[in-house]
Formats: sequence, structure tokens, C-alpha cells
Amino acid sequence: MKNIVELIKRFYVFLIYLVLQGLALAMLFNNTNYHRAEFIRNSTDWVGGIYSKRANLAQYIKLNDINDELALEIAELRNEQPTSYEVQRFGIDSLVDTLLNQRYFFKTAKVVNATSNREKNYVTLDRGALGGIRPDMGVVAIGGIVGVVRSVSDHYAMVMPVLHSDFKASVKLKKSGYYGSLVWQGGNPGLAELIDIPVTAPVQVGDSIVTTGFSTYYPAGIMVGLVEEIQQANTDTYLLKIRLSVDFRKLNYVMVIEDIRKNEIDSLNNQMEQLDAATDHR
Repeated sequence: MKNIVELIKRFYVFLIYLVLQGLALAMLFNNTNYHRAEFIRNSTDWVGGIYSKRANLAQYIKLNDINDELALEIAELRNEQPTSYEVQRFGIDSLVDTLLNQRYFFKTAKVVNATSNREKNYVTLDRGALGGIRPDMGVVAIGGIVGVVRSVSDHYAMVMPVLHSDFKASVKLKKSGYYGSLVWQGGNPGLAELIDIPVTAPVQVGDSIVTTGFSTYYPAGIMVGLVEEIQQANTDTYLLKIRLSVDFRKLNYVMVIEDIRKNEIDSLNNQMEQLDAATDHR
């Protein structure tokens, strides 16, 4: 109490000024319609601005939750896309003897670490073996392919992205269907190369590049990028510069692809390799 009295004694002139100023403004606003209207308008704008900033702050705080919800919704939509299903045929010539089965399932994950300026870059995800992630699963983002899972722990997964000197994926020209291999030779993180495209293939700058679906990593038709430059590698093939549709310097959320036919396909491939090896030894 003593401190309050001392404070009043020290600033009493300023306090009197504030009181008189308040009385003067009150008389002005009460007796003049124009000033009263202006005061109400300005105070409304001021209060509205405060509420708007508070709402923006609350939305920013909840941004992670919103992103999580959007990522889940996108994964669910991916699961429902026709490219996630395949026709299982039971008859020989009849389309009646078919069954549409889901082959690919998409699981969301968040990027917790990534590099893009090295020869061998990696992306770390916040989901691992306990979240159903296994090595050799494909990884995509909203814009296109990201890479392939190479190793997992209980809670994390390491992804070999397109921006890795050892990465290779089967992709094709969307218009013509001619396919080749997507590789990255280092340097610009926004550009990759498409090799083994025959010079007889019709191709133009701006053509879309998508996945073939030949591997167990990605369904067919996932966006990869656009043709930016056409070079002739040799007399038979083109070398195409591809502007990647995913910006690896802004990567945030991804989807990991589970191919439920993978084990069956891998088993057949192993059988063929064993048969080839046995034939070579004869």
C-alpha cells in the first residue's frame, strides 16, 4: 500500500492529465455524432485486428495438427485411387471372371531430416518398423516420387531419395509410353535425367514423365516431372533432362507405399535368378 501511495505521488501530474484527457474525449464523443461514429469505427477495427491476430496465432499453433490431418486425408484418397487397385483375372477370355483387388496402401510420415546438396543424400522419416514401414517400400509426396526406404528402426526410416547417385527408377513418357530409367548425376537438386529413351520416341519439352508400375516401389502413373531439355546421348537414345515435380528443399510430409504383392513378385524373381544360374552352370 505504501508503494502505491508513493507511486501516485510521483506520477500524480501524469495521472491527472490522463483523467482530464479521458473526460474530454468522453464529452467530445457523447456530444458529437461524427466523432462518436469515428471512435466506434476505429475501435471496431482495432479490436477486430486484435481478434484476427489472435486467430492467426491459434491457427499457427494448430498448424502441425492441421498438416497431420491433411496428410492422412491425402493418404486415404490415394488408397482409393484406381491406380492402387489391380484386376485379378481367373478366366481365360472372359472379363466376368475378374476381381478388383487393392494392391497398394499409402501410409503417412513426416520428414524429420533431409539433405539435398550431397552426392548421396538421405531423407529421415518419423515412422519406422512399429509403424509398418519396411525396407524397399516406395516413398512419394503430393507432387511426385521421393525415393525408396533403405533401412528402418523401430521409430524411424531412412529413405534413398531421387537425389542419390545410386537411385534408379523405371519411368516413362506419359504420352507415348516409351520408358527408360530415371537417374541423378548430382548437382542441381531440381533436375534428374531420363536415359535409354530411343530416338524414335516422340518427345517434346514440357512432356510429362510418370512411373511405369514395373517395380514394386510405385504404382503406374505417379508424377515424376517434366521434360526440360532434350539431348542425344548416342545414335540410338536420348538423354532427357527432367525438372522434378518434388522440391526436395521443401519436403515436409510424404506417403510410404506398401505393395501387398511384393513378396509374391520377389519370390518369382528369385526363382528366375536361380534357374538362370543353374542354366549358366550347365
